[in-house]
This record gives sequence, structure tokens and C-alpha cells, in this order.
Amino acid sequence: MAAAPPTHTKQIAQSSAVHTRPANILYGTKVGMTRVFDGDVVVPVTVIQVLPNEVVEVKTAGKHGHDAIKVAVGPKKRKPNKALAGEYKKADVAPRRFLREIPVDGSESDLKKAGAKRTVAMLDLAKLVDVSGLIKGRGFAGVVKRHNFGGHKMTHGAMGHRTPGSIGCRMDPGRVWKGKRMAGHWGNEQVTVKNLKIVSIDAEQHLVVLRGAVPGPTGGLIAIKQAS
Repeated sequence: MAAAPPTHTKQIAQSSAVHTRPANILYGTKVGMTRVFDGDVVVPVTVIQVLPNEVVEVKTAGKHGHDAIKVAVGPKKRKPNKALAGEYKKADVAPRRFLREIPVDGSESDLKKAGAKRTVAMLDLAKLVDVSGLIKGRGFAGVVKRHNFGGHKMTHGAMGHRTPGSIGCRMDPGRVWKGKRMAGHWGNEQVTVKNLKIVSIDAEQHLVVLRGAVPGPTGGLIAIKQAS
């Protein structure tokens, strides 16, 4: 049975808080893309290295106002500042490049003790996953590059080759509609690709191979959530 086609959603990174129960999230780093063969069919895949997510701190509703676990992710960090070094030392965990908080529902199975490890063994090969990552920042871009506008005529006499055109009427509505596609900052957004199929899992090498492309640059932080 063919897997459901991946769907894409975008949201600004600063407002990407999750309010559901995402305790089955694993964090990893993007290694890159390659291909595998399914018979005579070439399948593009993305390799993600999911080193053990070590629990640094357990937060509870009674003490912190919410239930969550804070995990250390990625390769080792050489020179953490004193505040982070003390936090890692308290949990007896080696400093890592990333530190992320995962909300949980407060059940005993989710509130792991500090030092516990969350590995690729949590993933179910038969289920689809949602993958999130921070895409590259491209700076300020025009509408042709940012929104794939076709542009105007490139012939002699044309003045606004790459301009957006009209953005609204002066009389009615007398303003620019919210969400109007215009020039502006491009990239540096949290993007989620849903319903990706897991091709394989290598527990020894801590690798997860996903079908298709995932957002973010090589070496970037990737969040893998088992689709419900």
C-alpha cells in the first residue's frame, strides 16, 4: 500500500510552541541526501543521525507550572558557558550542541529521570513521521524569488520587469490585505513536512533514513515526531 503523500506546513520559528502531547519527539541532525533502489525505482532519501537524546532536567506542573523534559541533543559541545556547564554537570550528562524542551502530559512513562536516554528504538518503522527543521535564511528577497512570481515582460519599453504589480485599490478596500505576497525576508522559518515514510533504522549507527526531502541544511537540527 502506497504511503500518503507528504504535506508541507509553515510557521514562524518564534511561534512554534506545541500544545498537544508530543512526548514521542526525537531530535537529530541532518546528514544529507542520497538514493536507494526499490526494484528498478530510484527513491530519494534523507539520512538523519539521531544520537541518544539525554534527559537533562524533568519539569513538573507543581514546581515549574508545566510538565516537560529537557533533552541534550547533537554532537558534544566543546565550551559551554558556566550556566549550561552546571546544568549538564547536575544531570551527569556530557554537554551537547543543542538543548531542547519537550512538553509531556505528566504520566510516569513520560517523566524520565535525568540522565535517561531516548533513542531511535522509540520509532515504529511501520508508522509515518512528521519532520520539522529550520530552513536557511536567505535575507531580503523580491517577489520573483520569494513567491515564484512570473514577472512582467522583458521587452523594450517595459519598466517594472520584476515588480509585484498592484497590491490593492486606493478607494476600496483602501488598505493592503493581510497576507499579501510581497517582497520581504525569506527563509529562517520552522517548516514541517508531514507523513514521511521511514525507509530504515540503524540502531547501531543511530541513523534514520526517511523517504524524500526534509527541511533544513546539512548539520541542522531536525525534530522527528511519530505521526498519530
